[in-house]
Amino acid sequence: MKTYFKQINAAIILSSVIAFWSCERDIIGYEQDARVYFFERANDVTATRITQRSFTFLTLKEEQQKDTLHIKVKTMGEVSANDRYPIAKTIKEGTTAVEGTDYEFIPGLVAANQIEGYVAVVLHRTVRLKQETVMLNLTIGESADFKGGVREDDTFSLSWSDRLVRPDNWPFAFGAYSNVKYQFVIDELGIADYPAQLSPRIEAKPGEYSLADLTDMASQLRIRLREVNEQNVGNPNYPLRDENGVLIVF
Repeated sequence: MKTYFKQINAAIILSSVIAFWSCERDIIGYEQDARVYFFERANDVTATRITQRSFTFLTLKEEQQKDTLHIKVKTMGEVSANDRYPIAKTIKEGTTAVEGTDYEFIPGLVAANQIEGYVAVVLHRTVRLKQETVMLNLTIGESADFKGGVREDDTFSLSWSDRLVRPDNWPFAFGAYSNVKYQFVIDELGIADYPAQLSPRIEAKPGEYSLADLTDMASQLRIRLREVNEQNVGNPNYPLRDENGVLIVF
């Protein structure tokens, strides 16, 4: 009888060891899965999470019929010595854009030995964008290199049109936004996007604007607006007003 119970105990112990070993293998395998999540952040001190972006083709030449947007991502797991290619996929709920017509996904890139990269979406300049803004909700798609990562950062939204759309970083220095004012700024400065400098104590990155830069732009725009209004005295369309009839000021 003692031998019988010893055999049972040994079997139980062996089963427990095997189960623990299998579970441990599963945990290790899960931890080693390469995962990726959206990592768009605002250029401010707290690096505020960004979950959506807008885009307009109106600032591009008419012959340009598509443009590729890169959405930043960050990886989880070990760094790879090889380039890796994350992809995005559509979330049907809330999406009004049509895949294959309004947009398409192409492989993004996390370069070798890097933990940050991007997923890529090609936006198409379709006729209906002259009349409406389309929406695309997306998430991380599973690829040979990555699975989805952080739940809080696994969705992102894009909206685009062929009309003027208020940029997410419209400068406070320019005053209240309107489409007419935005078009005036684009015509005069040739600039349609205004990423702000993180902090006066941190050197601005290429393409970023300091508060002094934006204030100087507003000053240039005031001077130019006054010249345009003076040149068009007697013209019923001047002084320049926005789409709601409000006088344009900077």
